[in-house]
Amino acid sequence: MPRLFINTLKNQLREKLPGLQAHSIMSPSVRFTGKLKPNKTNTRESSVLIMLYLKNGELHIPFIKRPQYKGAHSGQVSLPGGKSEDYDNSALDTALRETEEEIGINKDNIEILGCLTSIFIPNSNFNVSPFVGFFKGSPSFYPDNFEVESIIEAPLRQLVDPNTIEKFKKNINNHNIEAPYFNIKNHQIWGATAMIISELKEIIQKLEVSPSSFYNAHNVPKSQ
Repeated sequence: MPRLFINTLKNQLREKLPGLQAHSIMSPSVRFTGKLKPNKTNTRESSVLIMLYLKNGELHIPFIKRPQYKGAHSGQVSLPGGKSEDYDNSALDTALRETEEEIGINKDNIEILGCLTSIFIPNSNFNVSPFVGFFKGSPSFYPDNFEVESIIEAPLRQLVDPNTIEKFKKNINNHNIEAPYFNIKNHQIWGATAMIISELKEIIQKLEVSPSSFYNAHNVPKSQ
């Protein structure tokens, strides 16, 4: 059990967060590529969960690949989460409910470590509140077939490894953009999701107890 690392991360999440500085590291050159300008007076609230868990002796985070549909985030890789509903008591309740609905993880097995800086997504006019949790045990995923095409289990050591970051250039709705992304198992994690992970990465790099020491104790290669 990586208890020392989890406890240290939990304590660090109570300190001042790197916020916009960390977001900017993984921000695309153009963030709004839609056709209808966002109205910040009518922003919709949503939440996502970064769920750390052990697999094969090292920490992982599950991401979901969205199916193809007529929407701003069609086919993209994201964290479990979604929009707030009237029956949610808080932003955290939204993150936990959506995680259970999308990948079948019961909230009773999740220890909440803290939250990250909220981020605005102009294409969908969402304000996203990210939470960080630790799953106590070995999770069994039951993805919702309507909302999830597949689950991508990303080792934390890859997400904090600078060699995992690559860049692409593409044209989206007549906007030429250049964007950094995390290359995980040939999946591109970019946009707001990458910006959220970038903040977690910055926080981890400040810890006195690094995740690499835990990995090495389990004979996992240390990140370069």
